[in-house]
This record gives sequence, C-alpha cells and structure tokens, in this order.
Amino acid sequence: MFCLAVVVLKFLLLALDPSPKFYLGDSISYIWTALTGWIPEDRSYFYGFIVRWFALWTGSLTSLLILQTFLGAIIAITTGWVCRAYFGLSAKMAYLFGILCAIDPLQVTWERYLMTEICSLFVYTLVLQQSFAYLRSRKIATLLFIQVLSVLTFGFRTVFLIPVLVMAVALPVIAFCQARLDFLRHRVFWQHLAASVIAMFVLDQAYQRAYGFLTHREPAHLHAAGYFLLAICAPALQPQDATDPRLAKIIEQGDEFGLHNFDLRNEQRFIAGYLVDRWRRAEPNRVKSSKVATATALNTFRRDPVAVAGFAAKTFFILLHPAQMKRFAQWDLGNGILKDKELKFLAERFHWTGRADVASEPQTFVKWYYVAGTPWYLVVMLSPLLALALLILAADKRQAWLLFLHTTILMAATFLFATGPITRYLQPLSLLTLLMFAAAVRSIPPWTQMPGKRISQWLAPVRRWSKRPRPDRSAKLQSPLWPRSICSPVW
Repeated sequence: MFCLAVVVLKFLLLALDPSPKFYLGDSISYIWTALTGWIPEDRSYFYGFIVRWFALWTGSLTSLLILQTFLGAIIAITTGWVCRAYFGLSAKMAYLFGILCAIDPLQVTWERYLMTEICSLFVYTLVLQQSFAYLRSRKIATLLFIQVLSVLTFGFRTVFLIPVLVMAVALPVIAFCQARLDFLRHRVFWQHLAASVIAMFVLDQAYQRAYGFLTHREPAHLHAAGYFLLAICAPALQPQDATDPRLAKIIEQGDEFGLHNFDLRNEQRFIAGYLVDRWRRAEPNRVKSSKVATATALNTFRRDPVAVAGFAAKTFFILLHPAQMKRFAQWDLGNGILKDKELKFLAERFHWTGRADVASEPQTFVKWYYVAGTPWYLVVMLSPLLALALLILAADKRQAWLLFLHTTILMAATFLFATGPITRYLQPLSLLTLLMFAAAVRSIPPWTQMPGKRISQWLAPVRRWSKRPRPDRSAKLQSPLWPRSICSPVW
C-alpha cells in the first residue's frame, strides 16, 4: 500500500503539471546526443541515450517524463525501505520519510525537465542503499556491485566523481573499523579494500577510454574540465600562473572583461568574449588549450588555496541568505531562447510546440512549488552540521560515518566546482538530509523514554507510598470489645 500510495502521488503531481521543460543549453545538448550520437565535451553524456531510448522512438517527450516520474517514485520507495530495513524505524515513520522524499520540490521539479538530475539521483540512491547493505553483510559481491553503480552515477552526473572515488576506499574502512585499529590486522579487511580499489580503478579506466572512443579523443572524465577549473579560479588568476604566454597576456587584460569579478565566473566559462572564449580563440587546438587551462588553474590553487576555497565559501553564504536563495531558485528554473533549428527538430522529432523563449513560459504548479520550497533548501544547506551531530547521537556509528562522509564530500565538491549559486545542485544533498533526519529519529530514545515518562518514573515512589497497605480501622471500630457509644455512627 505504501508503494502504491507513492506511485499514485507521483503521477497525480505529474497530472498537475505534465509539460516538459528545458534548461538551456544542457537540455539541447542531451537531445542532440539522442539525435546524432554527439558527445558533449563539457557535460556527462549517459542521459542523452536515455532520451534516445525513451523519447526519440516514441516521438514524444511525455514518455520521458513518465519514466522520470516512475524513477522518482522508486527513489522515494527506496528511501522508505532504507529507513525501515537499515535504520529500524517503525513502519509508519519509515513511510512518512518516503512520502516526504516523494514530495521533495528538488525532485518533483526536475522530474519535468530534460535534465540528468533524476536519473543520476536514482542510481545514487541505489549506491546508498547498497552501501547500507554492505555495512550489515560485509559481502564482497555487494562491494563490487557498489563500484559498478558508482561509475554509472558519475556517468550521469560528474559531480559524483569525487565522492564515489573517496568512498571506494572509505567504505571498507567504515565496515570493518571498530573502536580500536585491530581491523588492520585482519586479512579479510585488506581483501575487501583491495577489491574495492581495484574494481573502481578498472571501471574508471574503462569509462575514460569509452568516453575517449566515443569522442575520438584522448581518454578523460570530461574534456572541458580544464575550462571549468579556469573559470572557477578566474578572480584569483595572475599572469605568472599561466603556463602559456598567450594565456598570461589574456589574464593581464582581465579588466576588459571583468576577470576578477566574482559574480562573472559563469560568464567566464560560457559567454563569448570572456576568459575561456578568448583563450580558445588564441589556442584552437582543443587538447592543448584544455591542458594549459588545467595546469594554470592548478598553479593558482597551489599559490593561493585560501582564495579558491573562499570562492566556494562565498557561494555557499550567498545561497544561505533566504532572499538570495529564492532569487536563484527562480533563475534556476530556466532562461534563454531556443533557436529556429532547435524549434524545428523539437517539432519534427518530438511533436513539441512550445514557446521559443523559455523564460516566458506560464507559471505552472512545478515552478511555483520549486520557489515555495526554498525554506527546505536552507535546511539542506546546513546538512553538514546535521551530519556532525549524527556522529555524536547515532547508535550505529558506521551508518553515521557513511552519511557524514557522503554529505561533507558532496557539499564540498558542489560548491568548490560551481561557477555560481545554483540551487539544483542541492538535489542529492536533499536526499542525504532526509536520511540523516531518519537516522537521528532512530537515535532518539523512544517516546516512552522522553521527559514525560521520566517524570512519571520520578513520581513512582510517591505513588508507591500512597498505595501502601493500611490497617482496617472499620473492623477495629466494630469490635465487641469497644463500647457501643464509640462504635456509633455519630462518633
């Protein structure tokens, strides 16, 4: 009944707002991959094939939204399952967290967009569920399956790359670590650690080579990663950081295009006339320009790591302000104008006849709900503090460490590699926050042990005193040895 309720709820929400939505230019890149097999150099590409398999052959984007809605339902059901099976919550409480996951605006909204968010979160949810299963069973087959799922996860969304690489080492340590370091003497632990690291290394290399084969270039996780790093470090760049004199000259001329303006980092990456565009025109060779950009960004980080970390902290605190959070949530719903050729193939291949100006689309339920959910996003922003508190409160420290590492690493990667305050990046952290609240509820003593019950326990001696056995005075008053006058009702 719980599973049925989640599915019905999800499709009722889909019925309220069934129109597909676009986030330019990510959505067009995925559609182009579906149509031609082209692999973008600056985005993960797995989702493009999902669009091909579930939308192109049906000639409708609605079938893709149905798939994403169904995946959202599985995410919510899996959340309830984790709360019930691994956290030990009562059925009603576990189902409550499943329903909360189902109505999370960070999920409901992106189920309507042609974006990789829901597909990547679905695989990431399976990674988390299998990780909890591994902590309980410590089966090496489960550990290897987690590595396969991990590669699929960052194949859908690159932000998961660093967390899953770290967890390939950390997960066996968490599973075998006890209060002492005796586990280091156990051969089984080293077998699990070696299997996890080797499996991740082999699968990661296979992914990079497959990416290189499809793009007809060198193996890599993302060929445009260097441009992102360069844009992220842009306000801190100095000419001496550049490994190419042409890039050093562009940095010297940075005042012409606002190089040191923190708010223009996204423009430095994507907009013509800014840093990356100028550098790519100076060095047309994509391989060389990306390598120089990577080396320059790393030199900047080594020279001034505090400044680069400060950019991440500043982005974090911008979103932590309620008014700014609402503003960027509205901005994140999409903007831009579809080109004529894009409108043409959307109409021909998917029978879509929407407006060219994405921002001019009418206010729908999903858009309103996404902006109305900003108070919850502020709670998600504080999830590392909740993870830290869970380390102290949780009865099962292994589960607490798992959630703590996933949350802190993902939060750090999200803001360190973001070119601006973008609310949709909080989506996987929202799932982790719900799981941490569930684990915290499990760690709190049952309601029978709450203060009301403790007060009752303190008053127990008083109740026992009031109920102590007392002599039967009525029998004594009716004794024949006593005078009748004493036994009279008046007396």
